[in-house]
Amino acid sequence: MVNTVTASLLGSVLGTPAVRNLFTLVANRRIAEKATLPKANDPDVKAALDTLESADLINLSRNGEKYFVTAKGLKVARDLEKIPF
Repeated sequence: MVNTVTASLLGSVLGTPAVRNLFTLVANRRIAEKATLPKANDPDVKAALDTLESADLINLSRNGEKYFVTAKGLKVARDLEKIPF
């Protein structure tokens, strides 16, 4: 069973496959170099990253070069593994 936080985030933050895939990419790596993310300079990707950060699923490192998954993000990632898309 998926917890209510994940269910809520699925409806709002993780509603599109692109955002969900980007989140999964960062969550699977735990720490992702900003430069290795697909089209990190693309405005749509930047907006998706900002949305994930605002939802406290990922955070940007102090030097601004890496994204890392938060504790909340790890929980959501585990829940997402249980949902077939």
